[in-house]
Amino acid sequence: MIFELLSLGEIAADIGKNMRLARAARGLRQEDLAASSGASLQAIKNLEGGGKVEFMTFLRVAKALNLDKDIWSSCLPKPKSLDELSRIESARSEQTRVRVAR
Repeated sequence: MIFELLSLGEIAADIGKNMRLARAARGLRQEDLAASSGASLQAIKNLEGGGKVEFMTFLRVAKALNLDKDIWSSCLPKPKSLDELSRIESARSEQTRVRVAR
């Protein structure tokens, strides 16, 4: 499967499937995950089915499944050039809005 060719719906469905597998690997029922994450049972069903959930709900469920560090690290910028690295470092030091010249 080529990630770049997937639609957002296909990505959501795949992430949901993987979260369902992570839950099953830990021997949890959907009800157990709902209780441990603070999410509703319906939110767990929506997430695992590739449906819409709030971002904070997604993060709470990921944390309950011990996937939060993987998500965090996957969102770190990965510069492809020294120029990109320089812009990232500049934005980090400013601690303000990042403005990009067009």
